[in-house]
Amino acid sequence: MLDKVRSHITHWANTTLSYAGKVALINSVIFGIHNFWGASVLLPKGIVKKIHKMCKDFLWGIEDGQRRMVFKSWESLCRPRKEGGVDIKEILSCNKEQMMGWIKKIETDAPNIWVKWVNAYILKSVSFWNFQITTVHSWFWGNIITCRDNLVLYTGGIQQAKQLLLTPEYKSLIYECLRSKGPVQSYHRTLGEPLNIPKHSFIGLLAAENRLPTVDNLCQRGMVLVNRCVLCESAAETAAHLFFECPYSAEVWFQVSRWMQVPIQASLSQTLRWYKLHNRGSALVKRQRRCLLLCAIYLLWKERNRRIFKGLSSTPAALIWQI
Repeated sequence: MLDKVRSHITHWANTTLSYAGKVALINSVIFGIHNFWGASVLLPKGIVKKIHKMCKDFLWGIEDGQRRMVFKSWESLCRPRKEGGVDIKEILSCNKEQMMGWIKKIETDAPNIWVKWVNAYILKSVSFWNFQITTVHSWFWGNIITCRDNLVLYTGGIQQAKQLLLTPEYKSLIYECLRSKGPVQSYHRTLGEPLNIPKHSFIGLLAAENRLPTVDNLCQRGMVLVNRCVLCESAAETAAHLFFECPYSAEVWFQVSRWMQVPIQASLSQTLRWYKLHNRGSALVKRQRRCLLLCAIYLLWKERNRRIFKGLSSTPAALIWQI
């Protein structure tokens, strides 16, 4: 079954889907399959690692049987957007969160035939929270007890665990306790703007963290020996040069800054800082500025790649027209 899934992933990974489109498929298709099994059994860590590998192969692409360059760690991608991620669910944490549903059913004595059977033939007169597992019990029941112990550990005690299970949003609260966390990023509001086109936000995220495969980053990995910007062919290519210092980009930004009614910034970090501190106007105007910023970054990156991989080029005026 895994081999069949892997073959489909290999085919999909090498299509022209954008990274944002692949993230949407991961969240809907792959995690849709996981949600079915994850609500019934605690997945072994080996299976979780295989699922993670397939997701990463699909996202970054496969070439000659090997995964292409990884721009950002999987752990950071699984964080919320405000922490620099793309809201991919952590499988192991999500699996544990789903298994907590069985604990709530037992605790509330839900009208479920399995719960009635557990109370009558396993727990009997023993409290679920004090029950001790033995070798005669099934693997599934051992998973339930493991999740119970983890819940008590995360909440700080049995009473706190019971109170948490009684809240309507207990699953999301448990997931927040389980998932890996990162610092809140200053640019999250710009990148997380709902009006943004998803593929613009993804490239903007990589650009903000200097994770794009610019020539200077490729030189550091020993993949390229000559560093030259393909837009101006007169300077070394770095993220700062490509998006702001290059004469080609500067001409584009001059027009874009007039539309946005903001001063021209020297770098992407300064631009994002300006948006955080000085973006004034109505709510719609501020949202339009964020969209325009990421659109310009995306199309500049696309223009750079068209020149490298297709030998095609556009004038600054043509690019401005696209924006």
